[in-house]
Amino acid sequence: MMICPCCGQQREIELRECASCGARQVGEPLAKPDILLPRLGMSIGAAACVGLAVAAFLALWIFGNDAKVGRVFLVWMLGDGTKLTQSLLQTDPKLPLYRIFNYDAYKSAFVISAAVLPLSLLGMWLARRARQAIRREPTRYGGQQLARASFALSVALFVVFSVVDLSSLPGVIERGRARRLAATRAKMYELHAQALLKYYQEYGMYPQEMTDLSRVNAEATPQIDYWENTFAYAPIPADDIASRGLAISFSGYKLVSAGPDGAFGTTDDVTMVDGVIVDSKPDPDLPSSVPAQEKPRRQ
Repeated sequence: MMICPCCGQQREIELRECASCGARQVGEPLAKPDILLPRLGMSIGAAACVGLAVAAFLALWIFGNDAKVGRVFLVWMLGDGTKLTQSLLQTDPKLPLYRIFNYDAYKSAFVISAAVLPLSLLGMWLARRARQAIRREPTRYGGQQLARASFALSVALFVVFSVVDLSSLPGVIERGRARRLAATRAKMYELHAQALLKYYQEYGMYPQEMTDLSRVNAEATPQIDYWENTFAYAPIPADDIASRGLAISFSGYKLVSAGPDGAFGTTDDVTMVDGVIVDSKPDPDLPSSVPAQEKPRRQ
């Protein structure tokens, strides 16, 4: 069978005329070449995955963090005699003393690992397919050395970036926990400044219940923590007035977030007393949870 150069349809080689378009053969078909070039697509694809992963990491390492590493390398290579490096040194005179390249590399590796790990897996797959094709049809496929080197480098990239990810995981979890606690503290400070303190300035004491804040139009002030659990509020009466048997006046208050576990009276509670965050201690008088109907609805 051969392909007709006029219409692209297949026809028998022995036939001198194409049955589809009527084109006639004017000469003998070209002979097959004596040497066939091997196919390198999969081997080159595996190498490209490795090269792309390395290039992306180097670009982020050198040009990330306000191009700190790149500017240091530029000063080292060109010296301080050019206008460019002099302007860089005027902006940051400590560039020649910079030595924490490993920290920048570690941070860059963690940031880009989400892209490098799939690329390294793809490189391993392509290199493996290329080696299998070479063993099966050595005259048709080539690039065995390239495929072997790409496979080894892909495995190395996968291992290195996986180790970086695993070693960074505890720090990421801790930083996330710190951000959530900071967000909860910010909400407590806002509740104190925008509602509780406003109520105290107007009535001379803190409210007996959180619902009393409606008297100062503070309903919009957040009364839930980061985990969408309602704060526990407890007013603190003035000792001298209570001892005289007079009307109770609340000179202070305690505001508590249940923390990540959602249960009051545990060590992860966030406690505010009179507008100041204090070290949390388990309080058996607090409820273990806030009833679901007391939680404000999300807008």
